[in-house]
Amino acid sequence: MLKKLIQEIHRRSLWQVLAIYLGASWLVLQAVDTLAGALSLPEWAPPLALFLLIVGFPIVLATAFVQEGMSRESSAAAGPRPEGSSERGDEGRVGTAADGGEPARTAAAAPAERADGAHHKIFTWRNVAIGGLASLALLGLLTAGYMTMRTLGIGPAATLVARGVLEERATIVLAEFDSRTGDSLLARAATEAFRIDLSQSDAVRVADPAFLSQALRRMQRGPDTELDYELAREIALREGVAAIVDGDINSAGGTYVLAARLTSAETGEELAAFRETARDSSEIVPAIDKLSRKLRERIGDSYRSLRADEPLAKVTTNNLEALRKYSQAVRAIESSNDASRGIALLEEAIALDPEFAMAYRKLGVELNNQGANRGRAVEAIGMAFEYRDRLTERERYLTMATYFSQVSGDRDRAIAAYQNLLDLDPDDTWALNNLGAIYMSVRDFERAEELFERAIRADSSSGLHYQNSQVSLLGQGKFDEAEALLRAQHERFPSNPSHRLLLAGLAGARSDYDQVESELRAMIEETRTLPVFSSQAKFGLAAALAARGRLEEAEALRSDAARANEERGVAGSLLGGVLGGAAIDLVVHGDTAQAVRSIDRALESYPLDAMPVLDRPYLQLAAFLAFAGDPQRARELWEEYEAEVDPELRGDDESARHLVLGSIALAERRYEAAVEELRRADVGGCTTCTLYPLAVAYESAGAPDSAVATYQRRITRPDPFRLFGDQGTVALSHERLGQIYEERGDWEKAAEHYARYVDLWKDADPELQPRVEAAQRRIDLLFAERG
Repeated sequence: MLKKLIQEIHRRSLWQVLAIYLGASWLVLQAVDTLAGALSLPEWAPPLALFLLIVGFPIVLATAFVQEGMSRESSAAAGPRPEGSSERGDEGRVGTAADGGEPARTAAAAPAERADGAHHKIFTWRNVAIGGLASLALLGLLTAGYMTMRTLGIGPAATLVARGVLEERATIVLAEFDSRTGDSLLARAATEAFRIDLSQSDAVRVADPAFLSQALRRMQRGPDTELDYELAREIALREGVAAIVDGDINSAGGTYVLAARLTSAETGEELAAFRETARDSSEIVPAIDKLSRKLRERIGDSYRSLRADEPLAKVTTNNLEALRKYSQAVRAIESSNDASRGIALLEEAIALDPEFAMAYRKLGVELNNQGANRGRAVEAIGMAFEYRDRLTERERYLTMATYFSQVSGDRDRAIAAYQNLLDLDPDDTWALNNLGAIYMSVRDFERAEELFERAIRADSSSGLHYQNSQVSLLGQGKFDEAEALLRAQHERFPSNPSHRLLLAGLAGARSDYDQVESELRAMIEETRTLPVFSSQAKFGLAAALAARGRLEEAEALRSDAARANEERGVAGSLLGGVLGGAAIDLVVHGDTAQAVRSIDRALESYPLDAMPVLDRPYLQLAAFLAFAGDPQRARELWEEYEAEVDPELRGDDESARHLVLGSIALAERRYEAAVEELRRADVGGCTTCTLYPLAVAYESAGAPDSAVATYQRRITRPDPFRLFGDQGTVALSHERLGQIYEERGDWEKAAEHYARYVDLWKDADPELQPRVEAAQRRIDLLFAERG
């Protein structure tokens, strides 16, 4: 192949050869750039390839000149010859003349011939081809050697993670930059810019504001205390954080010198330090970008994550900095799953552009997704809706759909808006994802799965599409497909802190509570410095423990998570936590008086009238009180909800409304009405949440067959949110089915359900063990009697 290539080049002119070289060089640079992105090669690999190609250019040029000259000489020497003349003639003779021809070459010309011959031997296309291949091989060897040393922690290329100095995904505390210029605003801006850059790291996590605020509170410091190096190190030592990043800004003669350091919290040893210079204040942010990239490279970030920033989002705003904040927020939420950081960035974007409709919309959506501060969420989406006429057609449809689905609860109009958006662009991932979420809310999981798959094909860079697709698969009972998708998601997003929560959700859907507990305990340990994820794990583990009758430990976890949420500004978290615990007391223990006392104490500490109207848990409290046998108080709360909450702002409250009315009817012994309302409450994304009270209503109404079928559905119906919706009712359904089947004389089914009940609650709290022991005795008796 090489020989054929050389022969082909020999037949080309000088300009053709140069064109071939330039074209080949472009292809090589494209290949190197593609490999650099795909394989996370170091940033110097493409520039080194360019340097080698530039060095090769004059060599190719010289070779082309020499070879073209040789061709001309050969053509001239060949000249017109008489027929029958010798091809060789007197070639090689020195000091003689051919008879009747040109004089022979003299001995004095021999050195020049030898020099010319040497050039011909050096500047050959064979040598050029061999040299080019050798250069590419050298580039490959240098890159492979550097990457190997970096990965294995050898030599100066080694990263801190590879050397074992820092654990992968370790948390670091970022201290405020020290401005020795006297400009405190400059220091704050530098610190925030550095925080944003470091938050994109795939090697470490930056301790978020909620974590720092809690640590400061435990130190009896105000949450706004300036975080200098000494305070940052004390927090790191207290909280078990490995390292601190700090920096300073100095000015001299109009220029700025910026320095950043990574320091061990335990020893104070400087692990890495870098310096950059900015010629004026306008170059400070680019200098910080360079500093953060150097620090992230030394820590162990992949080179892929250090590439040039992604393009900014295409949304309407006249403020470039607000657009940057918005784009960073979207990446934090959808790629890094860091909702807390995303919400903070969206609020900063809105502060920069108070008419930034798409930032308002995204803020409201994320607050709703977090179950936090519905009042703030509705206000934000309402602001976006108010500014919709200033938006592009795509943005306007998206904003309208969000308002109809999350504020007014008009599902049909929301679907129509998303369909209009997909008519404009069938691959609009936000429309695909959000329309899929609406179909999940009406339990059309198959159509939702199709939409999420389209979203993944259109944009695989968002973990949100994978996560929602998994939920749609769980809703259909496709557990193996959900597991395969979860593996693919983890390969695509290996640093996603909620991965274990997704694993626990899959295990919960399979009723594998041992794996649920294992995954969530590990997640709690891994996310100690990430309060949002830690709270999610604690709530999930509390639900799993309640499902197994371990109510005391579940209550402690629920209270801890609720307290953490309240501290980071999630309105009503503590009241919600108490309500959840009281509901379990009521359903599992049947201790109505104790459950109501818990709620009354909580309402004294957190009165409803002190909360924003949209954050008051009217419907949850009303359903609880009705189920506790106090329909009068439940009806009063219902009427207050109807009077205080604007129907336009209630969202999708269909299931909750019917649950309240059904619970009131059940407490008032209007059993047929209770059954009707509770059947109408069986809607929404949680497919099993209202089945237990419905089964109880069927029993009260004298419809035992319907009760049995409903208890069975509570146990067997696929539910993507089974982990959070169980709260002990699966075990109670098994217990009740065992009793009903025993009363009917169906010993086999009775023993089966008793056995499942015993297995679920074998490690339950001591006060529940008498019930477990009674079920075990029934099993023993059934076997003794029936064999």
